[in-house]
Parts: sequence; C-alpha cells; structure tokens
Amino acid sequence: MRKKIIMLLGLGVFLTALTAGIWLYLPREVDVSLEGVKYRLGTENALEVESVTIQIGGTFRRTLNGQRLFRGTLEIEGEPLPVPKEQLTNRTFNARKGEGFLIVYQWFEGGSIGKSFSLGTLYADDNFRQITLTLFEQQEDSKSSNWSGEDGLMLSAPAKDRTEALRLANKLMANLLKGLKPLK
Repeated sequence: MRKKIIMLLGLGVFLTALTAGIWLYLPREVDVSLEGVKYRLGTENALEVESVTIQIGGTFRRTLNGQRLFRGTLEIEGEPLPVPKEQLTNRTFNARKGEGFLIVYQWFEGGSIGKSFSLGTLYADDNFRQITLTLFEQQEDSKSSNWSGEDGLMLSAPAKDRTEALRLANKLMANLLKGLKPLK
C-alpha cells in the first residue's frame, strides 16, 4: 500500500512538472488589437497625448535559457514605417525576462550593405494584453535615433489617458526602472 502511494505521488509530481514545462515553453499565438495612448514624457509635456491603436500578431515562446522570443508583426495604426512591406512580417525579436524587445528592422536595398530602422523597445506581459513601447525618434541626419526617460515618446495600451498609460509603463518597465525615479 505504501509503495502505491509513493508511486502515485511520484507520478503526480512528474505529470505536474511535464504540464508546467509544456505550458511554459510551447509557442503561443499572439493576436491582439489594443487601444492605447501615445504621449511624451515630462510634466511639461502633459498635453501631448493622442489615442492610438496597435496591432500585434505572431507567436511568443520562452527558451530554456530564459530568453523570450516574439516572431511576428507590430503595427501602429496611422504610422507607416520606413521599412519595405515584406520586411515587416515575421520578424524575430528577443528579450530576457524583465527586459524589453528591441524592435529593429534590417534589410538590404539596391545593392547597399544594409539599412535599418529602430522603432523602439517593446515591454509586454506574457500574453501581450498589456504593452508599453518606447518610441525612438529619428535624428535630423536620419542615421541615428534616440529615446530619453525625461521627454521621450511612449505608447502604452490598453489605456484611456496619460495617467493610466504612465501607470502601465512604470509597471511593465519596473525591472529597468528599479532604483530610478518613475516615469512622469
């Protein structure tokens, strides 16, 4: 009798571990359309706010070494990207847990060595139902881009207003902001 209990207990532990492993590491479909807010950081920029829709589609999975991989498409309604259409789909972006996905598109054009466009860094929960995106701004030379925690552009969704968007951004970027002032 005691042997049976130990075997059943061992089988239960094994099945629980197997189920958790499958749940954690199998790819999951991501297909969301979120209403959010695009805004500029800094209390002096509090009125610079606009409603946006962001669509995210693809697959998300974790790897055994802690990487998070997203393969898919990210589109901000009404904001065309200076990237060839065929380069926008099925791109792979990776991040470690607690970090953001650096969204950079690279391609070859007209025999040149290569071109790239950096959109920003995407911070998302595991099911992509809450996201915040630091939006890089192109410099006048259009060869470089930047973002600042003082007055940088952000997009957070779902959010109805700037206050809700900032709360979500601080939550999703908590690992990055640890020991620093919250975004304002």
